[in-house]
Amino acid sequence: MDGVPPWLKAAISKRIDILGQRMHVHPMHREAWKQAGELFDKLRESFSEEQHRQFVEWEECMSLQESKEKEELYVRGFLDGFQMYASLDELIDQIPADERFKKEEPPH
Repeated sequence: MDGVPPWLKAAISKRIDILGQRMHVHPMHREAWKQAGELFDKLRESFSEEQHRQFVEWEECMSLQESKEKEELYVRGFLDGFQMYASLDELIDQIPADERFKKEEPPH
């Protein structure tokens, strides 16, 4: 992600980690994780040792790639939101103060 300062990447990465941990144990998601674990246990029982090793290796690779893509989407969404806010702020500044908010004082 070109142009994104390292401190921002680190802050967003930490936020994603915290949210991920919370979601993983949240009651709304707990049943889905339990079901996925049970299905994986059944699948693992049908694998030979070599097949299991290959599957785990594949799954780790896929999981890492998905995590990287989700983090990039989060960063880009954050930056898009910030850019939209800045653009709207510039537009509001172009409106004369007495014409903003239907000639009322802006909310505090």
